[in-house]
Amino acid sequence: MFVRLAIALAASASLLPLAAEAQAQTQDNAHEEIVVTAQKREERLRDVPQSITAITDETLERLQASDFNDYAGQVPGLAVTGGQPGNSRVTLRGLNTGGVASTVGIYVDETPFGSSTSLANAAVLALDLDPYDVARIEVLRGPQGTLYGANTLGGILKFVTAAPEPGEFFGRASGTVEATEGGDSTWATRAMVNIPLGDQAALRLSALRRSEGGYVDDPDRGIEDVNGVETTGWRAAFLLNATENLTIRLSAQQQDIESEGTDSVAYFQTLDPVAGDTDQFSPFSVSSDVTYRILNGTIDWDLGGVSLISSTSYSELEQAHLEDGTLAFGLPSFLDEDIPQDKFTQEVRLASNGEGSLEWLIGAFYTNENALLDQEIFFGTPPGTVSGLTATIDSEYTERAVFGGVTYHFTPQFDVAVGARYAENEQRMTQGGTAVSNGGETSSDDAITYSIAPRWRPNDQTTIYARIASGYRPGGPNILGAPSVIPTTFDPDETVNYEVGVKTDLVDGILRLDAAAFHIEWSDIQLLVFDGAVSGNANGGGAESQGVEWAATFTPSDALTIAWSGAYTDTQLTDDTDPIVVGGAAGDPLPYAPEWASTVDVTYEWPVFGDALAYVGGAWRYVGEQSTGFPGVGGFLYGAEQIELPSYNLLDLRAGVDFEAFTVALFAKNVTDERAITQFGGFGETLPDALGEPNGGAVLVRPRTIGVSLTANF
Repeated sequence: MFVRLAIALAASASLLPLAAEAQAQTQDNAHEEIVVTAQKREERLRDVPQSITAITDETLERLQASDFNDYAGQVPGLAVTGGQPGNSRVTLRGLNTGGVASTVGIYVDETPFGSSTSLANAAVLALDLDPYDVARIEVLRGPQGTLYGANTLGGILKFVTAAPEPGEFFGRASGTVEATEGGDSTWATRAMVNIPLGDQAALRLSALRRSEGGYVDDPDRGIEDVNGVETTGWRAAFLLNATENLTIRLSAQQQDIESEGTDSVAYFQTLDPVAGDTDQFSPFSVSSDVTYRILNGTIDWDLGGVSLISSTSYSELEQAHLEDGTLAFGLPSFLDEDIPQDKFTQEVRLASNGEGSLEWLIGAFYTNENALLDQEIFFGTPPGTVSGLTATIDSEYTERAVFGGVTYHFTPQFDVAVGARYAENEQRMTQGGTAVSNGGETSSDDAITYSIAPRWRPNDQTTIYARIASGYRPGGPNILGAPSVIPTTFDPDETVNYEVGVKTDLVDGILRLDAAAFHIEWSDIQLLVFDGAVSGNANGGGAESQGVEWAATFTPSDALTIAWSGAYTDTQLTDDTDPIVVGGAAGDPLPYAPEWASTVDVTYEWPVFGDALAYVGGAWRYVGEQSTGFPGVGGFLYGAEQIELPSYNLLDLRAGVDFEAFTVALFAKNVTDERAITQFGGFGETLPDALGEPNGGAVLVRPRTIGVSLTANF
């Protein structure tokens, strides 16, 4: 399959565009060069020898982006699933088996965020920051184990925040109002100010508040719009240019996401609604409260030909969550779950200044993480009655790593980059509570990851590259149940990616084309298993993902920009899994990996009222058929199978006028009010209907939403 894709790529210019630099230019000046830090040094996006997307601040603003769902369609190969904000799973290139450890690393500037273990629900607690006052979002597809380490099997999503600017005072404030079809209204306010502290230092402050109206109703309880969300956040950053060669940057930020209820609505396995399109039936509101806190200090010291970079970070994630336990216990009950996590990281690296034939980078990394999974069953509905049934998992993860890379320029046009990383980790887990307890389990493992990327630049407008790279995810100690099919420990899993790509400008830059073809082999895949009492982790055989990604930007004039991007992704298990506790067979597709996905975005701009700039635009998004998760024990007990979700189309429109002092924008999302299902699960989690048909929980795209925003600059 990969060979056929590579031949087709070489033979057809229509398949050239890769989801990379061209996609980053959507709604931006197509001739403006974007500089990224994907390889932990600044370089032009078109020169990076791997598949990468950079979404700029201007694009995020025009998209009215507030969470993953607002910009995921701009990134080919990126999939986001989840039933509540802050409870999201992020995957790249279809690398997903439904496990509880993340396959995508998430960074905020130099800070890695989220647990590296499989004991703290990291896969479904991806960092979903509101991207306000973010300079850009970089998405690196394919394993990134060499520079970014653990849990980067599928790639990296990196928030690059806007830096303070010495010597200039300025600010921005905005307000937004939205109306959702059949739901409650939404409003948001955001503000930022940059305060110079002389010519060498500055302080940048930002804050946001968003109240998002719900649109899901519960007829049994007589409650409408149960899934409202309140989001608040702030960020403070200080920058000091101590000397011409020494820069110190300190930052702190926090964001809280409070969900009143889940987005999940009641649907049959036939994917027909049990009642209304957006109705759910729950004995209580399934609430969630997620808090992020991040502290970072970064020193960048130019030593003359060599730069020393030190990054020190501390981060916290806290989740308080309720789950319905009625079916499991046969009477009204709920699970009260708290998951506090904290993470300290230190990274130091030396890098050459990029002059001469040889470029190099070496570094060392250390992290220490602590997490607690604290669960308690209550009978009745909240506040309920204490049952006396509790379970706790107290875990600690410590990792040390060294890494490095060299790039040798054989000629000004041809070079080869080689990198490697050695990492070792130690883990400890203590399980307590009334169900199953132990005195503590430990594990340790190590991994070597690598990358090699030859690159040819025949001219300044074209880069052709190949890349082989690997990534890994740590194993660890396991949760114990009785009787148990869960092993005491489980092993790391690994991906190896083979990729070829091209990035080029044609017709004097009017047409920008980027393309890549890839083949990923995934071995010792980690799987979630259920032994009848508790869930744990186990290793399976293998899986693979292969496909092409593309993006093209056509700018026939300064006024008109047409961008087309997308991905074809073919995923499958290559070995059978346990038929009882997992239920996947060789050849089955990996969960929530649409085979086809594509976005066409058009923007037209023209001057009005002197220096003001008006614009109109729209985006059409197609997401193809995709399969749900493996049936697990539900397949064994009820004969459940993976369900194929239908394809869907979404249309968004926007218009606005940018004045020097302020901007007015109108927008409409999901204009045709599609009831597109993005996730379906919970087989057997709700009681069958009168005919014995089990219900499940479907997550839909938000109904048609129309809004207006006003931004003032000062």
